[in-house]
Amino acid sequence: MKYTLKQLEKLPTIRVGHTDDLKIESGIGHVWLSRMTVEDGMPYDNQVTIELFDNKKGQWVIKKQYEAL
Repeated sequence: MKYTLKQLEKLPTIRVGHTDDLKIESGIGHVWLSRMTVEDGMPYDNQVTIELFDNKKGQWVIKKQYEAL
């Protein structure tokens, strides 16, 4: 699923990371919204990172990143 910036901004921040806000958390996935911008060196503003838990590796892995519009 692709979330829009408007959808993510309406959600409460569950946890604040170093550069991102955790917006959605489940047992198998995380959705983060970056606070960094192009001026900070990012490829675009409002980057969304979707992580899924990989049982074989025993760790969270990035499955998708995109610009929330």
